[in-house]
Amino acid sequence: MKKMLSILMTVAFLLGSAAFAVADEAQAKLYSYYGNNMLFKQLDEAVLAGTGTPGANIALTLKNATGTSIQTANAVVAPDGTFKVSFPAPAGGYDEYSITLTVNNKQFAVLTGVVFGELWLAGGQSNMQMPLGQSETGISMQQNGIVGSDALRFLAVPAQGGYDGNIEHYPAKPITDYGVAVNWYKGTDENVYGLSAVGYFFAEEMIEKLDMPVGILNANLGGTSILTWLSREAIENDVGVLNDCKADGRYIALADWKEDKINFSSDMTCNFNDKIAPLKNFRLSGMIWYQGETDLFWENGQYTRAFNLLQKSYTEYFNYKDGLLPIVYTQLASYSYGDANALQSKNAEFADMQSLQPDSRAMTSIYDIPLSYDVVTHAIHPICKQEVGEKMAYAALGLVYDRHDSYSAPYKSKIVYKDNSIYVTLNNIGDGLMVDGDTLYGFAICGDDGIYVAADAQLVSNDTVRIYCDGIENPASATYAFAQYNGKANLFASRNGEKLLAVSPFITNRFRTAHTWQNEAWTNCDYDSYWHCHSNEYSGFYNTWNVSNATLRFAESSAYSGEKGLLVCADGNSDTFSISPNFTYNENGKTAYFQDADLNWSNYGTLSFKVRVESSEAVRFDELRIETGNSNCDWYTAKIMDDATIPADGEWHTVTLDLNTLYPQGNKATSTYSHNVLNDVKNVTFTFADLGAAGADISVDDFRFTADSEEREDVNVQLNLGNESSLIAKIKAFFLMIFSRIMLLFS
Repeated sequence: MKKMLSILMTVAFLLGSAAFAVADEAQAKLYSYYGNNMLFKQLDEAVLAGTGTPGANIALTLKNATGTSIQTANAVVAPDGTFKVSFPAPAGGYDEYSITLTVNNKQFAVLTGVVFGELWLAGGQSNMQMPLGQSETGISMQQNGIVGSDALRFLAVPAQGGYDGNIEHYPAKPITDYGVAVNWYKGTDENVYGLSAVGYFFAEEMIEKLDMPVGILNANLGGTSILTWLSREAIENDVGVLNDCKADGRYIALADWKEDKINFSSDMTCNFNDKIAPLKNFRLSGMIWYQGETDLFWENGQYTRAFNLLQKSYTEYFNYKDGLLPIVYTQLASYSYGDANALQSKNAEFADMQSLQPDSRAMTSIYDIPLSYDVVTHAIHPICKQEVGEKMAYAALGLVYDRHDSYSAPYKSKIVYKDNSIYVTLNNIGDGLMVDGDTLYGFAICGDDGIYVAADAQLVSNDTVRIYCDGIENPASATYAFAQYNGKANLFASRNGEKLLAVSPFITNRFRTAHTWQNEAWTNCDYDSYWHCHSNEYSGFYNTWNVSNATLRFAESSAYSGEKGLLVCADGNSDTFSISPNFTYNENGKTAYFQDADLNWSNYGTLSFKVRVESSEAVRFDELRIETGNSNCDWYTAKIMDDATIPADGEWHTVTLDLNTLYPQGNKATSTYSHNVLNDVKNVTFTFADLGAAGADISVDDFRFTADSEEREDVNVQLNLGNESSLIAKIKAFFLMIFSRIMLLFS
């Protein structure tokens, strides 16, 4: 019996020793996205997570700057080898804390320099990813050795995770940790130049206004679709987005996922799995979002469905408890995408998205920011990012922190059609709408034909604008800032007489096919130069008008409407002088045409302008010459519908040109209807005859198109031999008529 008892005691001792050995050998490790100088969201659940020996005990201690313990928490490593331990975060402030973690009473991690404040996720594509060091302000900061605030903390999420050691591989399922090193940095570190420029300026503005630390989870990637940032679970449980994925051929079943064949730019869920998924344990204050260029050509409504899902699914994923996760998002900057309507249509859709969830979203408009860019980053990436970040901070301060009640760019809330006008009421106006200047710009209007022309506009109350055009009765739709470049559009919300956010681009009625108005700067004669976006080094400001045998000045005294008009002074060296709107630029010694100019005049019926003689003798308008890329004829003149002689009476006179009566090469023996003739305008010249001996001075302003909504044959040829005074001219006219008839047969 004694021998048996001895054996049992020995076994018990050995088992106990083994148990202590297992306890002593228990391991634990935090996920890589925790580190020194990190930030947790204040007054929320602070979660730390990692891996460890199943069954091991995890203990956490939060200490203040004096080393006093102020929070403790415990957890047990789950059977799958993961753990989470959390504690209630204290109020935000500049004091730094330390966090100590032990596994079975053995220390395995110490985090120092930890702060509590407001934590935001910075998501999107290249305009969000663009680092501070490439921005206009950041370049200057770097040159002068200026860094950011100690209160700014950011997590540099890797652009491509390489979860399995190969950055070309994208995981089929959400990963729990990054496969490469990630770090938290302070704004005072030189690494700040690699932080999103928009995120940096957003955070610095928030720090100043909130007087507390702000953290940025910098997770974005250039050239990526919104579908890449959505989880598989979210997509497959949303019928609309799932159908959109399938319709675009972008749905990839889990069984068909090939990690080495994934396109990070377009394939669904890949960037969520690779970059967003590991951040699950952070509690967010909100999200800033700058994305949409890759999805520019989606049909209206398709992006809205994806954006709605992004907000809903991220709310759930990050365990946000106070309604929907707040999202501050910006519209897209001016750029020529090869489709005259794509950019403005997307920005108008962004405004419609804001109206769906006004209590949890804030949209900023940015078309009023002066554009600047660097050839290295290309014109699609404006380097003026400080203004974007600060606008987003303004929106966040209103949306999340109740600093002001008008936090989104104003967008349309009510539309009324009456009195041959369209009345648009806007919300988020602050104290009321204000015009930056004396004249409203950026409006267009159309009838049922969908052919937009420049419109007049006036504020009729603090929140409503009237849009109208004398030539259009019963208008069907109006637009504002609905062009590729809208730098002159000038309607804003205001507070205490100061501008807030610019009114969002809008369209009141979408036509399936429409000829939109591109805010042609040459027509209102107010600007000596205008931004045109082409590619890289050729984007920028170009003159709006050219002149021949005269001098040209943009003068307030020459304005019929708006702020300025053209003052044209003939040099007296020729019987004629002319002005021409500028449609071209020099590209490596070759003439190239502005990609964002409207050079299709085939839908217009007339073109009129105002002219006033400033000198002592009358001036005659001689000709509108239109050079085209038309294969039938390279230039035409338009019929002058009014008296072509402008008296020297100091009064404004109207010259109207019939764009439906065109004379091939100026030959009035034949006329051609403009449809499919003026669809490729190359150059336009307005020629005047100087009837005075000392040189004529004229003011010119307010060029206006009217829509041509009549149903016509493509070509209408008239024989008018009586207009020719010689046999040769009559023969010439006859053969021109025959040629036109032959072309009609083949059209």
